[in-house]
Amino acid sequence: MKVCFYGTDEEITRICERPILAVLGRHHAQPVLAFELFNVRVTTDPYQTTFRLVADLSEVRERGERD
Repeated sequence: MKVCFYGTDEEITRICERPILAVLGRHHAQPVLAFELFNVRVTTDPYQTTFRLVADLSEVRERGERD
């Protein structure tokens, strides 16, 4: 699955520093899911104020196992 994040330099840096993202289920009814980021690419807009991070996500099911 692909994902895009838009944000400032500081926000994008925070995402890049963490190779595993935790996502809460809808309405907190489902357990927390963990995703690994890979194939990360960061670009900037022409005015260099907003950055775009594009990455592939893979669900981490068990220790080191990807979906």
